[in-house]
Amino acid sequence: MTRIKERAVEMIQRMPDDDMFYVINILQNLEEMTAKKNTDRERAMTAYQDILKYRGRLPKDFEEDQELAEAREEKYGNIG
Repeated sequence: MTRIKERAVEMIQRMPDDDMFYVINILQNLEEMTAKKNTDRERAMTAYQDILKYRGRLPKDFEEDQELAEAREEKYGNIG
């Protein structure tokens, strides 16, 4: 057991039984947050892998600045 876990166990052992409800509640919330964090990380990695599939598919003469300007013009026209 790591020192940090030992310290946590020592703190819990010193607490009165009446306060254990709060400790359990906190630990359950942490557990849920960790599970959600792992799910979010997995979704992000999947999305990243999907993006990588399209890498290198543009023609050599592709001009991103020109494409962006044309897309803006098409979407927004001459606003302003």
